[in-house]
Amino acid sequence: MDLLLSPSFVFSLLLASLYGAVFHFIWGKRWRDLGIYWVAAVVGFAIGQAVFGALGLSVYPIGQVRVVESTIVSWICLFVARWLNV
Repeated sequence: MDLLLSPSFVFSLLLASLYGAVFHFIWGKRWRDLGIYWVAAVVGFAIGQAVFGALGLSVYPIGQVRVVESTIVSWICLFVARWLNV
């Protein structure tokens, strides 16, 4: 199956997009922030997937998506982006 159309990829992208949108809704000031927070959320989610996938750790997987671990890393990246005032 093509990687870009796999259900795991789509689910991960939807979750990360939701996290970026919620973060922008709460702390965003400009429209530009929405794009920055979206990128931070997606990159954080991907880092969480890669790191915890390599370690073989998973608390609550849904298919191949490590939801808990990737969510935590995604939110950490969002707060770092806000702290840096990117």
